[in-house]
Amino acid sequence: MCGKNTNWIKEFTAIGNNNIMSKIEFIIPTYERSNHLMCLLNSLCAQTSNDWAAHVIADCPPQGTLDKIMKYFKDDERIRFTILPERYNDWGHTPRNIGLELATEEWVVMTGEDNYYTPKFVEFFLQSAKSKPNSHFIFCDMVHNWVNFEYIYVKCEPKYGKIDIGNFITKSELAKQIKIDPTFEQSDWKFVSEYLSKFKGDLIRIPKTLYVHN
Repeated sequence: MCGKNTNWIKEFTAIGNNNIMSKIEFIIPTYERSNHLMCLLNSLCAQTSNDWAAHVIADCPPQGTLDKIMKYFKDDERIRFTILPERYNDWGHTPRNIGLELATEEWVVMTGEDNYYTPKFVEFFLQSAKSKPNSHFIFCDMVHNWVNFEYIYVKCEPKYGKIDIGNFITKSELAKQIKIDPTFEQSDWKFVSEYLSKFKGDLIRIPKTLYVHN
């Protein structure tokens, strides 16, 4: 049963990561679209690099919604699940902020349950990060499956309508200083705008289509 209770968060704040290797943490809000979530998690398991972690933040879903998925991935230490005791229903923004607060890896990507990634996403992003140590914002091109359910290629830029919440990574410690506005549906662009205004440094565009936004 869902209810207002924040004691659960204390269990996670003490979790740290002593691994000095650079990794990407995928923060994944979800509600009840378990088939989409399964597709996304399998796309992560298919990565050519193992340097990733995933934190699924469930927005107080109907009881039993995640039972099969949690059982399926129970032995994969890279994936953890949190079921929120209260429903926020704000486009996944509050679950993303909670996941961001609890993030332990160097890099984060705050995606959506209905997106998925090509097998080279993590490998190419971490290679790019290593090539420019001062970088803190890296993005790639994407395929957008939204308008009339057609697949549209998007050459991405850090501009409104040219970037999506799931096709860029940022440094965790910096993203935690911004967070996402839960009152605005298109907060991915607002986050990018505020983030890039606040933090200067190298931006990297990977000219490859490594992400599908649904």
